[in-house]
Amino acid sequence: MTPRVKWLLVGGLVVVGLYFMDSLYRKWIEQPNQQLTAQLEDLAEKLNASRTEQLIAQKQGKRLESFAARALPDDPQLARSLYQQWLLNLVEANELTSASVDAAQPVRVEIRSRTKKGARQAIGYRINYSLRGKATLAKLSAFLNDFRKAGHLHKIRSITLNPIGNEGRLDADLTIEVLCLKASANKDRLSDWQATDEATVVSSTYDDFVRRNLFARGFAKALFEIELKAITSNREGVLQAWFRIDGRGTTKTIAAGGQIPVALHDISVLEVLNNKVFVRVNEDTYWIKLGQSIGEVCSLKPEGSLGEIR
Repeated sequence: MTPRVKWLLVGGLVVVGLYFMDSLYRKWIEQPNQQLTAQLEDLAEKLNASRTEQLIAQKQGKRLESFAARALPDDPQLARSLYQQWLLNLVEANELTSASVDAAQPVRVEIRSRTKKGARQAIGYRINYSLRGKATLAKLSAFLNDFRKAGHLHKIRSITLNPIGNEGRLDADLTIEVLCLKASANKDRLSDWQATDEATVVSSTYDDFVRRNLFARGFAKALFEIELKAITSNREGVLQAWFRIDGRGTTKTIAAGGQIPVALHDISVLEVLNNKVFVRVNEDTYWIKLGQSIGEVCSLKPEGSLGEIR
């Protein structure tokens, strides 16, 4: 055997040895290390997921405590009756007319069970209400504001508004949903929670919406047509304001406490003096003098309350 052949055999043995050594390294060191690394990463992901679930559970626990304090009583029939009466009282307080409140039958609310896989757990009932009524935009806005301030576990699912042009009001149709929970802290009454000042929309936001009155066509022109033409007194000496209320020259005589009959605006006469009249236009108050129109005074800064001005 020549030296060259010997060296080739040695080289071949070295290559085979290196191959087997590499195979052994992969089998006994690299592959187990990769498996252990993958297992470690999997455990780390599961640990992070578990921590995340714990944080979510803690947040949900706090929310459920808040929900339990605000929810209707756990007895669905009692909750149905109490909330319907509360809603009727709110309607009356905000002077919605021709109002009706209809309550649907309670529907069970279920969530996925945390202890039994594939099972569902009942936590309470959902009750839907249908509210219909007529009101001016100002009164409807006040109703919605009071509804929002209340701390009950309720929400408005839908609202439909249709102008009633010849009466100056809106026909409102609302769908309301409330929840009564088994964990409710209120057993025989409704929650007395109220929204905090931070969570309450500033009243000026509602006032701006009312003043703009998106439901009135040409409302600015209509306000400029309402003009104070004269101030007289009747046989009893009661002062009366004479208002032209439209472009046709229709005139109405109104004493303090009366309402100016115009469409889509709530305009009332608060006080009549010899040379001026104090009026409330939707939610703002103004002094109006002879020859002025409502549109003119509305372009000025609103006055304070009657007591403040005096």
